[in-house]
Order: sequence, then C-alpha cells, then structure tokens
Amino acid sequence: MQNDRSFIQLAKTLIISATLSIVLNGCTTMVAHTSLEPYTTDKQKRNSLEVAAEQYCRAKNARSASQAPSQPDYLFTTDGCTRWFDDSWTPCCVAHDMAYWCGGTEEDRKESDQLLMQCTNQKRRFLGYLLYASVRIFGGPWLPTPWRWGYGWKDWPLGYETPVPTEPATEILNKLNIPALLEKDLTETGLIRK
Repeated sequence: MQNDRSFIQLAKTLIISATLSIVLNGCTTMVAHTSLEPYTTDKQKRNSLEVAAEQYCRAKNARSASQAPSQPDYLFTTDGCTRWFDDSWTPCCVAHDMAYWCGGTEEDRKESDQLLMQCTNQKRRFLGYLLYASVRIFGGPWLPTPWRWGYGWKDWPLGYETPVPTEPATEILNKLNIPALLEKDLTETGLIRK
C-alpha cells in the first residue's frame, strides 16, 4: 500500500513537472546559444571549448579509418545546466552538452545522461538523480528545443543514429582532458568555489 502511494505521488510530481515544463517552453527561444562565463567574453577559452567539443564528437563518431567522422552543422554552444542554476556541478553539465550537441545513438544518450548523474552526485548528493530524470524526460531528439539530443545538427527531428561500436564517452572525455579543462575555466571565473 505504501509503495502504491509513493508511486502515485511520483506520478503526480512528474505530470506537474511535465506540464510546467511545456508551459515554460513556450517562452523559450529555439536557438541554442552560449550564455556561460567565461565562454561568452573570453574568445580564447570559447575557441578552446569549441575545439574540445569537436574533438569529442570526432572521436565519438569515428566509424573507420577510411570514413571521415561527421561533425554537427552548428558550432558548439552551452548554457551550463539548462533551466537549472549553475554551481560546482556546471562542468558536468557542459560535458553533457557536448554529448547532446554531437548526438548519436539511443545508447550514447543513455550513457551521457548516466555520466551527468554520476558526476553531479559527486558534487552535490542526490542532485544527479533529479537532473537525470529531467534530461531523460525533456532531452529527446524529437523535441524542438535548443537542448535536445543532437541539437548541433540542422536536420530536425534527427532521431537516434544506428548503433555502431564506439569508445565509451567517459574514456573519450578523459583522454581529451575535457573535465580538467572545464574545472579550470569555471574555477577561474569564480563559478566553482574550491
């Protein structure tokens, strides 16, 4: 009986959240843009972030030595933690934005969302579970929003790509030293307090 009440309460909360999100999305521009310091005012850091995002996408989309990996049509953009306030977990959100900009398979999206949850929970206990639920519900490739899965591509709805074997996102991010780059940039701006 207690489990039924918990489930009903969770369902009510999700329905209210979904309705609120749909209403608020009416006030949302459909154009993705970078609104996170230092990337809006520091051209060198913005370019460095763009290169890191392209390297991530190139590594994630590597098919074979004979086929050049494709890149999204639009430049990489990030607003930190979309529709959420930014704090020590913001680097987790920016790395997550890289994966969403690049797009990929349904499994790639699930992996990216799980990495966001794990990274955020390391910074603020339990917050990752909330962000995970939000991105799973509101981040699908079929949504006409600037934060959807595959938002770097012109074609909408792009959907999910056909699965091909690729290196896990965690390995690519660490190999490219992206978490350290984000921590450094965002700590220098004072967004992250050590």
